[in-house]
Amino acid sequence: MSQRGPSYLVASGQDGLLAPMAKRALDALGKAKPRVAVTYAPVEGDAQGMRFMSRRMPGLFPGATLEAIEHDRSVVDRADLVFVSGGDPTHGAKVLAHSGAAGWLREASARGVPMMGVSAGAIILGDWWVDWPEDEDAPPEAASLVPCAGIVAGHVFDTHDEADGWEELHVVAELLRKKGLRSRLLGIPTAGALVFRADGGMEVVGIPPLDLG
Repeated sequence: MSQRGPSYLVASGQDGLLAPMAKRALDALGKAKPRVAVTYAPVEGDAQGMRFMSRRMPGLFPGATLEAIEHDRSVVDRADLVFVSGGDPTHGAKVLAHSGAAGWLREASARGVPMMGVSAGAIILGDWWVDWPEDEDAPPEAASLVPCAGIVAGHVFDTHDEADGWEELHVVAELLRKKGLRSRLLGIPTAGALVFRADGGMEVVGIPPLDLG
């Protein structure tokens, strides 16, 4: 039986850490021409965001065959590595759930395919995030939980929010508490990344995360 694949979670694509982490993930595959399946779910419907994210992919994964997942399961089935782009984590989580792709990613991870996410993509690899009310003046308790892909089971992540004191992660913590749900909550800061190995261990790269337990 194959082991679960490793997961690479990078806080930001703007601090110089994403490229070396992508190289590490590619090198670990040991393939001359790996297939990288990319989901742009966090920017689906955002033409500018899609252009920005898609134009970065060849530079991040040189020599790889890049394929956009969109709503095509076969892209995931033949992938050597899956990458989840940045963007809006709530929107991305909903798109992946509604299309069925969240399940495809879980199945791929279970059979040993590595997963990688940056910013919103890293958040989506965890169990939960927040569906924020449209009214910006609504109180935090008006927010609700939205399920994410659950690749790194038992964990909830936030990224590069240290300047705001990880306010959103604290909201998630309170929502989980009210529903009697348990997850380890980690805030991955700018210039930080986490690697969850196939054996279940966690490696900290760069600046350590905030750990709310």
